Amino acid sequence: MRRRTFLVALLAFPAMARAHSVKIGNIAIGHAWALPSQQTDGQAFFPMVNNGSAADELIGARSNICTLIELRQNNRYDDPPLAAMALEPGKPLPMRPTARHLRLVGLSIPLVQHASFRLVLDFQNAGEAEIEVVVEASASG
Repeated sequence: MRRRTFLVALLAFPAMARAHSVKIGNIAIGHAWALPSQQTDGQAFFPMVNNGSAADELIGARSNICTLIELRQNNRYDDPPLAAMALEPGKPLPMRPTARHLRLVGLSIPLVQHASFRLVLDFQNAGEAEIEVVVEASASG
């Protein structure tokens, strides 16, 4: 059953099959990417799926390239950041521009095409996962 759920997630998110996908506990994290930015803020995206039987949550993230990372539901900066992103069992959680994403606040470097950086994700139950984020104009590169 678990394998079937992951295969369904791979079909839903073809980018998850890329080389730098990560698994921590029951959480599978697909291809992570960020939009290029010369500003002090940026955006990062990656699909996730919870292959376990119990719910989990992404409760935070951090990186040495920015001062703060906010969990966002959309691009409206007048809406408050999310406290967490729920990961229900078997339900893929996509991210994309103008919708759910991580807002990188106070960037210390510009995000230039093809560069990469590390991001640490904090999950309520699964713990920490370190991922590599590639700067791309779109999820397909």
